[in-house]
Amino acid sequence: MADISIKVLQPANSYDLASLDEIKALIGISSTDTSEDDLLQMWITTYSDIIATTCRRVFAKETVLETWRGDTEPFDTDNGRVFLTHYPVADGDIQSVTGPDGVDLSGTYELENASGKLQFFNTSWSEPIRITYTGGYELPDEAPPALKQALALLVQSARVWQSRSMTAGVRSISHRESRVQFFDVNQALQKMGGPGPLGMAAGMVEPLLSTYMRYYV
Repeated sequence: MADISIKVLQPANSYDLASLDEIKALIGISSTDTSEDDLLQMWITTYSDIIATTCRRVFAKETVLETWRGDTEPFDTDNGRVFLTHYPVADGDIQSVTGPDGVDLSGTYELENASGKLQFFNTSWSEPIRITYTGGYELPDEAPPALKQALALLVQSARVWQSRSMTAGVRSISHRESRVQFFDVNQALQKMGGPGPLGMAAGMVEPLLSTYMRYYV
């Protein structure tokens, strides 16, 4: 497995996969209803981070310096390749690619934009390889629809879970014309013993994320 060191040179302005207005539209909340805005925004940021962590990558567009080292493929062949950690990468967004002792490797590789793959040709391959580039999505606007939908499902599950936790233990006793309502803590804990917000949405979210997961080999 290659050893990769990443230094962020210019962090993203936002790491949220969707805007507040987008999430409200996706889960059916009127744009004029601002009663949950603060909570929704917190969930957007939290679950965007959870999605990125689950996919083992940063989706937001950042400028980074990556240093690649290793003694296994792709480092033991003349025509090597590396898969940049921040992708997609547009043409012209790679500032420099250098080998040992700062040797310029410009013009010796081909870039696959969608995956961030750098395929090197006719190069005497040795480590370390250092790549300075800008890659990822300009969030939240450029986030793929599947990621926005996955985020919306998680936020909606959090809302349902919160609502259920608030009402799970409410019980009442009636006698003639009188009714007394009270909160039964034990009943609430029993009813909340389910999978939680993440578990509730897992079956729908996982297929949406599968294409965007990064696998290290």
